[in-house]
Amino acid sequence: MVSTAQTIEAIYEDNVLKPLKPLKGIMEHENVVLIVQSHPAKRNLREIKGTLSHKEAVEMQELVNAEFEKIEGEW
Repeated sequence: MVSTAQTIEAIYEDNVLKPLKPLKGIMEHENVVLIVQSHPAKRNLREIKGTLSHKEAVEMQELVNAEFEKIEGEW
């Protein structure tokens, strides 16, 4: 028996966890083990000021720049 791990996002509705995307490598009606963790609430950028490493800050800046490139000209 080969054990694999996946991190997935799901929504909890009507007492059922519903994956937001299809699960890979799991057969219909297959038993699985779940470790459930609530998704942390979004935080204001000011709240995380000073908590990021240099690498994380650079990555965040790249993500922000990419998002602004998508909407450039829509202002």
